[in-house]
Amino acid sequence: MKQDKDLEFLASCKNEDLRTLCDILTYNKDGELRLSEELTDSDAYIKYYPEQMNLMAKELGEELRKFGSNTIKTIFYKGEADSYETILRRVCKKIDVAVSDSDSVVEMERRMLTNVCEHITAKLTNEELRSLADKAGIPYKNLDRQMLIAAILYAMRRNVIFLQEIIVYVAGRLAQMLFGTWAAFACMGTVGRYIGMATGPIGWTVMAGWTLSDIASPAYRVIIPAVIMVASMRVRQTALLTSNTSEK
Repeated sequence: MKQDKDLEFLASCKNEDLRTLCDILTYNKDGELRLSEELTDSDAYIKYYPEQMNLMAKELGEELRKFGSNTIKTIFYKGEADSYETILRRVCKKIDVAVSDSDSVVEMERRMLTNVCEHITAKLTNEELRSLADKAGIPYKNLDRQMLIAAILYAMRRNVIFLQEIIVYVAGRLAQMLFGTWAAFACMGTVGRYIGMATGPIGWTVMAGWTLSDIASPAYRVIIPAVIMVASMRVRQTALLTSNTSEK
């Protein structure tokens, strides 16, 4: 399978992020291997999991594309799965994120992540909203709940750094929701270093709805969180590169 240019960046991502992506693709919420996964039998997995994940980045990208492609179509095209861009566009459509034919991968990912973060924010407890407001520097003493949510959403759209931190947090919570406590170590420690928020339940009804119960296809239950994870990793990687460039 040809390497997808939009997934080449995975090779330079953090080990723990790649491991979380790998676990999304290979394990179900009970910590059992998915029946349809092929990655854990690969030489790369056996050799590099879990400490050298960047050395199996190509195999991770291939597994993601297989899950996100139509099986019959993949066989017809002699094993060449759909591109990440095609899969991302399909995921956006599935979760009602408006994208146009001219949108780039980065633009689609940003719209998707912003949409997800906005839905999550609307479900936060008052305590968690105040924690976010503190992070964004929003004075909330005289704001009611709806005004506070509106102020936070406005800050997300205007403050790229703040949005990036929320995205990292949401990706970690998504992995925790999908896997349960057995995999919390894979993401929550890392997330905690990026954003100081409460880690209790935050009302995952919206995301749980379209990742676990409303979606009939088992493949979508894998590919939606996997794509969200990839998109959040690109945001973090871009932020890191920007930071390194500005320091020179």
